[in-house]
Parts: sequence; structure tokens; C-alpha cells
Amino acid sequence: MTRLRIVRLDSVAEIRGAAAAWDDLWWRSDVAWPIARAELVAQWIEQFAPQSPLLCLAVEDQGQWVAALPLVCTPRWRVLKSGTLPGNEWSPSGDLLLDPDADAEVVLDVLLGRLRKSPWPLLWFDGIPVASPRWRAFLAAVARAGLANECRTHWQVPLIEIDHDWEACQRRWPKQHRSKMVKAQRCLAKQGDVQCVALAQVEPSQVEPLLRRAFEVEDRSWKGDAGSSVLRTPGMFEFFVRQAAQLAAWGQLDLSFLELDGRAIAFVYGFGAKGVFCWHKIGYDPEFRCASPGQLLQYHVLERSHRDPERTAVDCMGPLTDALSRWRPNVYPLGRLVVAPRAWSGRVALYGYKHFWPRLARLLGRRKAEAPVPESVAVSEDAAVVAGR
Repeated sequence: MTRLRIVRLDSVAEIRGAAAAWDDLWWRSDVAWPIARAELVAQWIEQFAPQSPLLCLAVEDQGQWVAALPLVCTPRWRVLKSGTLPGNEWSPSGDLLLDPDADAEVVLDVLLGRLRKSPWPLLWFDGIPVASPRWRAFLAAVARAGLANECRTHWQVPLIEIDHDWEACQRRWPKQHRSKMVKAQRCLAKQGDVQCVALAQVEPSQVEPLLRRAFEVEDRSWKGDAGSSVLRTPGMFEFFVRQAAQLAAWGQLDLSFLELDGRAIAFVYGFGAKGVFCWHKIGYDPEFRCASPGQLLQYHVLERSHRDPERTAVDCMGPLTDALSRWRPNVYPLGRLVVAPRAWSGRVALYGYKHFWPRLARLLGRRKAEAPVPESVAVSEDAAVVAGR
């Protein structure tokens, strides 16, 4: 009989020390976002939760990891501590890693057995792809363990499948959108030389000036005026430089600029792995708003993706908007799963989350459009798998 062993990591140093096993599992898993790899999880924790207690668990089978789940302690409602996945509005990070060839029921039952002993009354999993096989399997394990839980969807994320037929892809767009892209190109061409510059092979030493050039575009937008741009938030530019430098070292960084006479007027900071390209940060210069430079750059990124034989999808990462819907994407849901691993305290906290938090959030004007996840989520699971989410 196979003996499974729990591995516990309690510090950033231990995460980095286990990077070989962690990343080997990441490569075998269906998670395509490289920001879930060990080094980038460690960087996120150093930036956003340097003093928070950690509980990173892995399940090992004969020396090889078959599951892993990083958690950091985060206060809820200022007084209630919970274990959460690394990640926030600046950058997502950690995720559940699961070997698709492992016996998911057995592996996740072992993982849940250890999670039941966590020091926190709630486990709070935000921004998870609730339709993906790994999170469905995790939710099934939660049910088998008899743990109280609440799962809600937050939004639908656009996923543009790449079938390598660029002409057919364009025919699926609304006629008005196709016409808009042609007019935008002509509008900019009248003002000067328009170029799309794609940088998929960048040396780590080149990252800092390239990223500064990108975020200077963002800083010229409303975010700069509001003081919420990357360049105006203390420590944030340095965080993204470290993140991008590591992605570049792995060959997974992908930067694109839309240039007018050599001036950057739009950018996409993304990353690609396992055939999936992800739009992490997008920005454009509002001076050229009438020419839709952001969408025009997205157009060029999609065209390049269709000509890349290894690319299978473009994951937009954020909520579906009217602008993104014009590319005729599929969608997959992101949501929140809250689990009460401890008997009475967790159940009381979960009851408060289910019945009182919505009312308080409405009063604060902060409630997202949430809805309970039905038995059958109305989304293609294949789409969630393709997206690596």
C-alpha cells in the first residue's frame, strides 16, 4: 500500500529550499500560471505578508510531491484570523497544485486531514477557478471530511482559445469591432509610425528599464492621478521587477508595447507557460484614447498568438468586460471557497460570514456580485483546464 507523507513548510526559506519538488509538481499540474511556482510565492509573501505565520502543506508519495497548498495567516474583520492563499489585488500567487495522475481522493483526504488541525477557524480561498477539476476534487474532499463550507462565484474570466486560424478568429468578432480595429490602426498611422514590439526573450538584467517604460504608461493614466499606479505605490515597482526578472530567467516573461514613433502608448505585461499566455497588467496612454491603443495592442497579441504553434489559449485573468467580450472568448468562473476546519469556532465564524457579512458589506458598499455555486457550474470544464486555472 502506498504511504503518503505530509510535508510542512513554515517559512519563506523552507519554501525556497523545497523549490525543486514544488516546481516539479507545478509542471505536472494543470496550473499554467508560473506565479504559483515556489520562488514567486516566496516573493509575494516577502512583499505582502512578511510577518504572517505560514502553513504550506504538501503530500509526498515515495519522494515525489503529488499535492501542495500554501497558506498565510490573514485577519478577517480585523479580529478573526484565517488561512488564505497568497495573492491580492496587485498580483495573484499561490494555488492548489495537484498531480493529475495521482489518486485525487486519497491524496486530498490526507491533505484535509492535516488542514483540520490548522490553527485558524477559517480557511479562505479567494480567486480560485471553482470549475477546475482540482478545486472540484478539493471541494468533494471537504464534503467527505464533513467540514462546513461556503462556495461562491465572483466573476467570469475571459479565455480566448487559440486555434491558429487567424482569419477565422476575426470572422467570429462583431463586424463593428473588426471595423474599429482597422480604423484604430489607420488613425494612429496618420500620426506617425506604428509598431507592435513583442519581447518574449528578455534577459533578467533588461527587465528594470523595460518594466519602468511600461509602468510609466500606466502612470500617465487615471491611476497616476489617483496615486494608485505601480510607480506611485511604495515598494510595488521593485516587487514587479523581482517578479519579472524571475519570469525572464525561466523564459516565461512576455512583454509587448504598442509604439508610435518609438513612444510607448500601450503595454501588456504578461507571462506564458504550458501554451497559455496571461495578460497580467495592461495599460494605455489616455492621450491616444480615441485610437483604442489598448485594444489595438491586444489585437496584435492575439495575432501573434495564432501564429505561435505552441500557444493554445490567452487567459485575460480579470473579469469579463464589454471590451473583452468583443474578442468572443469562452469564460470560466473565479470564486471564493470558505471552509471551517475547526468544530465550533469555525462553524460560528462561517455562520457569520454567510449571514452577517453580506449585510455589512452592503452597508459598506463593497459587496461583489456573488452567487452560490450550483451543483453543475455553467461553464465548460475544458475551458478551465485549457486556461490552467
